[in-house]
Amino acid sequence: MSDNKSQNLDFAMVLASAVHDMKNSLAILMSAITELERKYPAKDDDDRKQHAVLQYESSRLNSALVQLLGLYKLKSQQLPLNINYNNLEDFLHDQAAQYEPLARPKSILIDIEVEDELEGCFDVDLVASVINNVLGNAIRYTQSRIILSAYYEDGIVIDIEDDGRGYPANMIEQQENFIKSINHSTGSTGLGLYFAGQIARLHESGGVQGSIQLLNNPETQGGIFRLKLPE
Repeated sequence: MSDNKSQNLDFAMVLASAVHDMKNSLAILMSAITELERKYPAKDDDDRKQHAVLQYESSRLNSALVQLLGLYKLKSQQLPLNINYNNLEDFLHDQAAQYEPLARPKSILIDIEVEDELEGCFDVDLVASVINNVLGNAIRYTQSRIILSAYYEDGIVIDIEDDGRGYPANMIEQQENFIKSINHSTGSTGLGLYFAGQIARLHESGGVQGSIQLLNNPETQGGIFRLKLPE
């Protein structure tokens, strides 16, 4: 039995190492894409759309690799948690800025609404990885607008709302087990939501863990991803 566990661990380490190498190669590729776009600007709408596809798909792949590495580190208890006070308005502006190049060609507005002087204690890198993944999906499914908002409600709450068709009923119904929300017709694996849930639960204070929630706006029917972080 111990040999099997050792083999499983070794195999996991090999996969994690391969993912890490792929992530490094992808970072070089993404940098090259950015440089090519700077050197050879889009001449028409078709060029801009192709540039957006390159940016979006490379960003999406990078997010998936980050999640895989994060999950490996979680399982092997190697994922450090670096909790600090962060200004929510600055934090959300930083995340939105990364996705402006993807949103602009699609005429998508990213609005930010944050309570004045709102600060929260969280691991900025881990929470950023969650927000980035959700923003990437929101750009894929929204019609014209994404709202990033943050407010206080027994802790810090961050909402990412789009004006698309909303989350499917089966995803909302299976919120306690996101990994079961695999849908091969849409390409959804549930990995991003599972990862987000794990990151949220790492944030704990006074016996209260962070959480995520999916819901649809009853007025616009758009989807809302909600991240709650304890005080």
